[in-house]
Amino acid sequence: MLALAAALLAGSGSTHADEAKVMVVAVRYEVTEQVPDRLEQTVADPLQHTLMELPGVTALNSTVSHGYVNVDVQFERGATEKDVATVSRRIDELVLDSEVVVMSRTVRLVPAPTAR
Repeated sequence: MLALAAALLAGSGSTHADEAKVMVVAVRYEVTEQVPDRLEQTVADPLQHTLMELPGVTALNSTVSHGYVNVDVQFERGATEKDVATVSRRIDELVLDSEVVVMSRTVRLVPAPTAR
């Protein structure tokens, strides 16, 4: 009986491990501006507006802190490398406030954060 219970527990654990992770496109800007309210206005808001217009985007989650803007872009069926390329092209076209100095920008595919 104990062996059966152990086998059932082991089997159910692998089901969760085998599930495919939902992916999102993570966009990260590092800028010289340190004031979060100003970053929200000059980087996060324009970025969110332009990305929300992309086909298949279902949600955006952004965080702003001193010198950083992070936006996770969720797509209907999970993000792919093709979506990374689409997001990259779109933000290449984005014109930010002339006072914003972008030190670095990354766009990559990452697992969606899990709800806790």
